[in-house]
Amino acid sequence: MSNQTLISTAEFEHIYEKWNRKVYQYALSKTSSTYIAEETVQRVFIKLWNNIFQKKVHVEIEAQLFCIARTTLLDIVKEERKRQDLLHIKVETDQVPTPSELYRLKELNERYEDIVSRMPESRRKVFMMSRFENLTYKEIAERLSITPKTVENHIALALKVLKKMFVFIVHLFF
Repeated sequence: MSNQTLISTAEFEHIYEKWNRKVYQYALSKTSSTYIAEETVQRVFIKLWNNIFQKKVHVEIEAQLFCIARTTLLDIVKEERKRQDLLHIKVETDQVPTPSELYRLKELNERYEDIVSRMPESRRKVFMMSRFENLTYKEIAERLSITPKTVENHIALALKVLKKMFVFIVHLFF
């Protein structure tokens, strides 16, 4: 089945019913995590839906599904690894944060978000793609049609500003 023409919701539901277990099993076999497998299925079919209705890709559904599944699974694994690293750091401290510490963390997060939001749009976009979408400099450069060196410069400038902010806040709060 080619998706060169728009399909109905019923046809999409049929595709979902036919392929969701196979995508789930694929993700489960790679990670042994039901959470990651379920998350993969959700994201894969959302991306497939968007691809079909935006006519982004003109290939067989099965090929498209498993291409999307592979890249989505890699993205989720990267996200999980980051999350686990953060949890590991938290567990190592072996302390429950006090209300005062929670307040400081909330303030720190608000200031961080404020500084990121004030960055020039292109720098903010590059920084967010790097830090929150876990994209490489090359992937960001390709998506934004800029050079990897430009991406590197944006990240360096963003980190320089954030470093100054954190140094100031550490002295202020801690």
